[in-house]
Amino acid sequence: MARALVRWSRPVWALALYKRATRLDPANPRLWRRRAAAAMRAGRLDQTALCYRTLVKLDPYNPRAHTRLASVYDLMGAPRAALDICRRALRHLPDAPCLHRQLGHLLFNTGSVHTALRVLERAAELSPNHCDTRYFIALVLRKTGRLTEARSALRRALTLRPDDPKLYYLLGLCCGPGASLEESASLLLEGLAAERLAADRAALDRLSQGLEPPRWSAPPG
Repeated sequence: MARALVRWSRPVWALALYKRATRLDPANPRLWRRRAAAAMRAGRLDQTALCYRTLVKLDPYNPRAHTRLASVYDLMGAPRAALDICRRALRHLPDAPCLHRQLGHLLFNTGSVHTALRVLERAAELSPNHCDTRYFIALVLRKTGRLTEARSALRRALTLRPDDPKLYYLLGLCCGPGASLEESASLLLEGLAAERLAADRAALDRLSQGLEPPRWSAPPG
């Protein structure tokens, strides 16, 4: 029922149900994950952070719990705390690519560009076929003016996810001063086409579910 409420865009109601569920079964990581998702959908970052802090305690060797907690702190305007979360987690989980990727992203956003590149390259070593890692590497390379290497990273990313609009957009921006206007424009148009295709697929997916949210006048008491 609570999962259906989240799907039907009733996250506040779902959050109320998951709060009850975690009180009844406080050691169940799955319930805390779902409560965190409902809290995020409801815009309750404080509640989301609480859920992921609990998950980290219940399942400390789950790297996703750490990365999601770091993401929430970053959204709350506390990037230093987010960096500390990733660094502490990496002491126990040094081979978790998602932790290196999250740390690299945070370092880039806080201006530590060269350190971010080293961290992201380690993430790529651990998980060479992860598209977002290649995208973040390209962002850093573009920032440092290494456009040829940025394009190479994006071409690799496109072999992994050929319908991702942001890859085409960034590739167009990485063409450099020697590229023709037509080449840059072509890449940007490909990005627009991919974005439209993704939107059409999402619309078809919603239609195929055939779900209409029920009408309630008040949240569950």
